[in-house]
Amino acid sequence: MLMDLLMLLGGLGLIVKGGEFFVAAAIRLAEFLRMPRVVIGSTLVSLATTTPELVVSIMAGLRGESGLAVGNAVGSCICNISLILGVTAAIKRVDVHFRTLRIPLLAMVGLGVVIFILSLDLTLTRWQGGLLLVIGFSYFAWDFSTHWRNRKPAALEEAEAIEEEKAAVRWAWALTKPGTIVQFVFGAVIVVAGSRLLVEGAVAAASRMGVSPMIIGLTVVAVGTSLPELITAVTSSRKSVSDLAVGNVLGANIANLSLIIGAAAVIQTVTMDRLTQLFSFPAMLAFMALLFWMLLSDRRLSRREGLSLLAFYAIYLMIVAGITITSTR
Repeated sequence: MLMDLLMLLGGLGLIVKGGEFFVAAAIRLAEFLRMPRVVIGSTLVSLATTTPELVVSIMAGLRGESGLAVGNAVGSCICNISLILGVTAAIKRVDVHFRTLRIPLLAMVGLGVVIFILSLDLTLTRWQGGLLLVIGFSYFAWDFSTHWRNRKPAALEEAEAIEEEKAAVRWAWALTKPGTIVQFVFGAVIVVAGSRLLVEGAVAAASRMGVSPMIIGLTVVAVGTSLPELITAVTSSRKSVSDLAVGNVLGANIANLSLIIGAAAVIQTVTMDRLTQLFSFPAMLAFMALLFWMLLSDRRLSRREGLSLLAFYAIYLMIVAGITITSTR
């Protein structure tokens, strides 16, 4: 049991550090390709910070643990909204332009509803996974092209503020093209290695404790793989570019629900138990609805609302713990 936990924690540590290297290198590679910083901030960062979830889901799918993959994606969505935006708002009030975030918000909620409906029979088939992948790729292609066409100086300055800190490195050589490529590959290798350790440790720990791997995915794995989003959100808040913090979370959630769950289902048909399906998916939709209402009501997330999100997440974790204890008896 101790070895399983060490593998799980070691995998999480590698994913966090590898994710930092990967995201920073991905941003600089985009700059070398002369991509506008607004595109980097709004689209690329969201995709890059979900790399740990994607690799974990692929690894889990290849091992036949599709439940862990889906649990990781759904749990990450809940964690992104409640823990990450909650911490960010608790540190500093998050002001947003609701009109700018309206389409990502609707896309996120819509995908959550679609997945809930598709999984009512407790399965997600390969063709359904393929459909989710098409939706995800189509959305990000549209998002990329829209921001590229509508880039403005003010938006570029906002994206630059987050980009400068996210891409910071200790060694000047890493800022060169060869150094960036090496860092990109090195970060990707660490994420893959960490994901393999994480999946093996999580599956073994779940087996020894007699709980579903999806439960482990909804909690420990979800929090660990969401840490890159936390770093980005806190950095955005400190730089007073709050829209990027919320936008990154929304983009990451859209990627989780389309690309990551879709990839897991394409690799292997996903099966889940009724209790998990009736609890985790409605909980995710409830957090989405709560965020939508908070942003719609006063166009910001106050510190009180941030603390409320953290309190709701604590309640959610207690319920998951109760389900886990009950299922092991």
